[in-house]
Amino acid sequence: MKSYYPLPALALALVLAACGANDPVPPDATPPGRVTDLHVKSATTNVITLRWTTPGDNGNQGTARTYQVRWSPAFINEGNFGSATPIPDPPVPAAPGSVELFAVPNMDITQTIHFAVRTIDEVGLTSPVSNDAYWSPTGFPVQFYTDLPAVRDNTMYQEADSLSNGAGQYLFAGKNEAGFYRRALLAFAITDSIPSGAVIDSVRLVLHMSSPGTGADTVRVHAVTADWGEGTSDAPAGEENGVQAESNDATWGFRFYNTDTWTSAGGDYIISDSGKIVIDGPGFYTWKSEEMKDNVQAWLDTPANNSGWLIASDETGPLSIKRFDSREHATPGYRPRLKVYYTIIPVTSRASAK
Repeated sequence: MKSYYPLPALALALVLAACGANDPVPPDATPPGRVTDLHVKSATTNVITLRWTTPGDNGNQGTARTYQVRWSPAFINEGNFGSATPIPDPPVPAAPGSVELFAVPNMDITQTIHFAVRTIDEVGLTSPVSNDAYWSPTGFPVQFYTDLPAVRDNTMYQEADSLSNGAGQYLFAGKNEAGFYRRALLAFAITDSIPSGAVIDSVRLVLHMSSPGTGADTVRVHAVTADWGEGTSDAPAGEENGVQAESNDATWGFRFYNTDTWTSAGGDYIISDSGKIVIDGPGFYTWKSEEMKDNVQAWLDTPANNSGWLIASDETGPLSIKRFDSREHATPGYRPRLKVYYTIIPVTSRASAK
C-alpha cells in the first residue's frame, strides 16, 4: 500500500511560482478598433440618423464599453474632435460587426452638420476618431411638416348676391330651414411656407364645428377654379344669415363684390369632390385624400391657380346646415389648419462619408 504525504507549503509555493500562478495579468494595451464607415442614413425634421459598423474592444475583438459621438459645423478629425459638441445617449456597443443606428435629435437640417465617433473600452482606452460624415441640406430627400393657418375664408349665401361674412367668426355649409344653401370658401398660402420644387406627400384639412348641427351629413371639399375675396363684412349674432357685403367680398354671385362675378352662381369649382367625410356633432374634423394632396401640389407648382377649396354640406336633403369656426374665431385653437407633409428632393448629393 502506498503512502501519501502532504507537500510542504514552501515546496507548493515554488511549484505554483514556476507555473506562473502569481504572475500579474498583463494590462489591456489594445484600444478599440476605428469606425471607418460612419455615414448619414436619413434625415427628417430635426432628426438625423447615423449608421456605422461596430468595432471591437481590442481592435476587432470583444465588445467595447461605450461611444462618444460629436457634431460640428466644420470637418471633424483627431485634432478637433474634443472641441466638437457631444451628443448625449449614444447606443451601447453591440458585438463587433453589428450595425449601429443612432437617431440624433434637435438637429437643424437646414445647415451642414459634420459627425464623428470614438469607441471606448472598459479601461478607458479610446479608438482613433472615425471618418467624418456630414449632412448637407441637398444631400438626401428630406421630409418636412408644416401647419398652415388659413389666409382667406368667407361664406356665400344663396338668397342674395349682396350677402357675405368675410370678417365673421364662423363659416357655413349646407341647406338651412328656409331651403337656402350656404357654401364656405377657404384658402391657404402654400408657397409662403413650402419651397418650390417640393413633393407633397400628404395633407390634412382640420376644421372645428362649433354648433350642434342637423345630424349626420356628408361634407365635401371641392377645388375652386377662380380667385375670390374676403372683405370686412361681419354678420351679427349667429352669422347664419350673413350681412351686406363689403368691397371685394365673395358672395353667391360675385367673386369680388361688386365687380367680378362667378361664371356660375354659387362659385366656380370642380364638380367632383377632392375629399368628403360624414360630420355629426360638434368637434374637430379632418379631411385627407390623394385628390387633396394633388390639389396642394398643383397650387405649389402653379401658385396663380391657388384659389383654395369650397366646403359644401349635403344639398339634397331638407336640412344640412353646418357651422365651422373661421380664421377670425376668438379661440385660436379652433381656427382652420392645413397640415402638410412634404419632401425636398436634392439636386445633387453632398451627404457622404469622408
